[in-house]
Amino acid sequence: MSGGFGFDYPWVLSSFVLFIPLILFDLFSSRRKLIKQHLPRSLGLRLLASRVFFRIFLGCFIIALASPRWGLEQSGGEYRRGLDVVIAIDVSRSMEIRDVPGGRGTDSGTEHGETSRLERGLSIVREAVSAVPGPRFAAAVSRNRGLLAVPLTWDNSAVLSFLDAAGSSMSGSGTNLESLVDAAATAFQSSFPFKRLIILVSDGEALSGSLKAALERCNYEGIMVSALAVGSDEGSPVPGQEDSISRRDQALMRLAAEQTGGIYIDGNLANAAAALSSHLRSLGNESESSGGRRERKARWPLFIMAAIICYGASKLSLFKRKDNEE
Repeated sequence: MSGGFGFDYPWVLSSFVLFIPLILFDLFSSRRKLIKQHLPRSLGLRLLASRVFFRIFLGCFIIALASPRWGLEQSGGEYRRGLDVVIAIDVSRSMEIRDVPGGRGTDSGTEHGETSRLERGLSIVREAVSAVPGPRFAAAVSRNRGLLAVPLTWDNSAVLSFLDAAGSSMSGSGTNLESLVDAAATAFQSSFPFKRLIILVSDGEALSGSLKAALERCNYEGIMVSALAVGSDEGSPVPGQEDSISRRDQALMRLAAEQTGGIYIDGNLANAAAALSSHLRSLGNESESSGGRRERKARWPLFIMAAIICYGASKLSLFKRKDNEE
């Protein structure tokens, strides 16, 4: 866009036609000429100055109403909508299975370098929360029933402290991803029109509830769900239930992301934490800026200030100074 001079409401400038009768009156009014002949010279000059300042006041006021613009500025960058993120953690018994290859950012597991699904998922989200301090974070957990454990807060250390403790004593039998997502959704507040994201940390194996039903509700409420899937696709025995094999359900986790506009992250990959951090940053940048286009800067405040000054000058010019009287 050009940085030249322009107006938002150019039709307002048609008001300058009001100056035509004023100028004609000043130039050709016989009555004004007669009054001017009988006025003291000092008073006539003060009246002339008052009249000129008042005309400038009217001109500046009309230009200000037309909203002049010139010079380029960045628009949209100051807009900040904000980002709320709820980390929804599946802490069911299957998440204790140690079948995730150990890697950077993960706790060391067995002698084969494997770590549990829960430890791996928590490690990834801890790294992402630490790397992206902008959003508000919350945490929800679920075994048989979802629970909002940490409400939305700007204090990332509170969420990190919970994540540090989440893997040690919260696991239990049963998986209800519908209840987990519903519990996470309760963290969002309608009074805060922020972008809303749920990070679902799970192997995708649900024993009860309907995750699809919860996703439909998220879609209706404008909540995005991104899925962090951990665990092996081949499957491993559940601790304490050696006859029960648990496998990662990638299809269900991908569905959760695709149905709500989120992304799917393979938690077994070494760059999973970096992918999640980039995802959060991209959403944060979208929330902070509506596009960042350049447009001409509004200059009407300058003319308002000039109009006020000229109006005051038109009044002050009528007063006679005492030293002149002497």
